[in-house]
Amino acid sequence: MVLCAKVERKDAEKARQRLISAGVFDGTFAPAHDEKFVYFAIREKITGMTTARKNLARRAASGKPLSEELKDKLTKSEADELVKSFDIVGDIAVVEIPAALVKKQKLIADAILKNHKNIRTVAKKTGGTAGEFRIRPVKVIAGEKRTKTIYRESGCGFELDLNKTYFSSRLGTERGRIAALVKPGELVLVPFAGAGPFAIVIGKGVPSAKVVGIELNPDAHGYFERNIARNKCSNVAAICGDVAKLLPGKYRGSASRVIMPLPKDAGRFLANAIPCLKKGGTLHYYSFGDANEPYAKAEKEVKEAAKAAGRRAAILFRRIARPFSKTTEQVVVDAKID
Repeated sequence: MVLCAKVERKDAEKARQRLISAGVFDGTFAPAHDEKFVYFAIREKITGMTTARKNLARRAASGKPLSEELKDKLTKSEADELVKSFDIVGDIAVVEIPAALVKKQKLIADAILKNHKNIRTVAKKTGGTAGEFRIRPVKVIAGEKRTKTIYRESGCGFELDLNKTYFSSRLGTERGRIAALVKPGELVLVPFAGAGPFAIVIGKGVPSAKVVGIELNPDAHGYFERNIARNKCSNVAAICGDVAKLLPGKYRGSASRVIMPLPKDAGRFLANAIPCLKKGGTLHYYSFGDANEPYAKAEKEVKEAAKAAGRRAAILFRRIARPFSKTTEQVVVDAKID
């Protein structure tokens, strides 16, 4: 019998995020549910949450770590070059293959397939994020020959093609965090919406909210529309167009929140986004920052843009959304715009 947090099904995702934030969520067990409640495994009790003991299934463990699987198949210098971590998007593993290991890429990919039964395709990054639509191209090196998959998160499913739309599975925690902040009846704008992950996680989690996502890439917009239908989110709208031309437009002064998940170039569009916010509305701004002082650039950009719009920004929250490189962090800054 496993100690569990017992929560109503309608509150399950918000409760899960709270448990993760509190450091008590035990992901080694799969959650269970009945008609009214969901049961999450926890390491210890948490104030204000009902607990119960349930028989939960232990999640299937992965096989050997990549370095261990390859320890007798790589030279010491090759093992030093090996990038041991990789992203999983749906059933596709996205790996980085250093130049020194290109001749061993099939060996590396086969080791991943052997030790991760949920993975059907291994694709390698073939360049940096680039182009008008900020896509990071990949090439299949093992498994099924496709770059299309269905990724699942927060009770939602997202169809996407890694070579046609930008997507980061590493922002799942952020999507859940913001969805937990959205209140019933809010209007939420999501410029640079991609295939719809932020918009749909919010729309699914808060059915009375209205969420509008804007995406310039027609392929990504197409997936966004299909994902709205897939997840039955009638409160989410997908608009194909240029943020610089569409905002603020008819949304001036109407949004409770604006989410800007485009860390490289979002600063250029703050002048479009900030006027969309109501007095006291919240801006969720993603940017890159120096590892030694990660938030300084983002906070300066938000405050200066608010001032230029005749508004005032007060920083509410900040965190490192994900490590990007040895010298750079991707950060998020939440600001109240008065």
